[in-house]
Amino acid sequence: MQNQSELVELLARCGLRDQSALKELYERTSPYLNRVAFNIVKSDDLSNEILQEAFVQIWNSAGNYRSDKSQPLTWLTSITRYRSLDRLAKEKRHIENRSEDTELDSLDSDNNSPEERALHGQEQVDINQCLQTLNERGRNCITLAYIQGYSRGELANKFNTNVNTIKSWLHRGAKRLKECLEYKTQIS
Repeated sequence: MQNQSELVELLARCGLRDQSALKELYERTSPYLNRVAFNIVKSDDLSNEILQEAFVQIWNSAGNYRSDKSQPLTWLTSITRYRSLDRLAKEKRHIENRSEDTELDSLDSDNNSPEERALHGQEQVDINQCLQTLNERGRNCITLAYIQGYSRGELANKFNTNVNTIKSWLHRGAKRLKECLEYKTQIS
């Protein structure tokens, strides 16, 4: 896993408009964040665009980051995830507005799996190990929500339950993941 204190420092330097800090932050986190975007939009081109947009937002918002509120990678991932979901919704609206029956192949393509593109660094190993500590339902719920981009409503339908239950599962799962990842950070 990335050294959290180093990421906090890089974000602080970005908040002070240090371009070399942004470059280093990008080099350290872009493979993971690009995978997050790709898992949602299923397109290399779109995920690369989203990553650029996310880093512009990170650059502009770095001064607002608070390490007491969230881990730096969680904050970076949230920005990337929301950018991805916004882009996916925009692409879907664009297709619907054209009122054509064509599909956007780049969003539905399964030709290039994210696993083939992912760097399998220590961070991914830690995340996968921590995911395995969750029960199967919690692990599936977290993965579908935060990696695949499912909404709470979609998860409620998939798991045949209500949205409030999904919120509870996601909250508990995220809390357990955070504790596990913090523990791994402390022992490394």
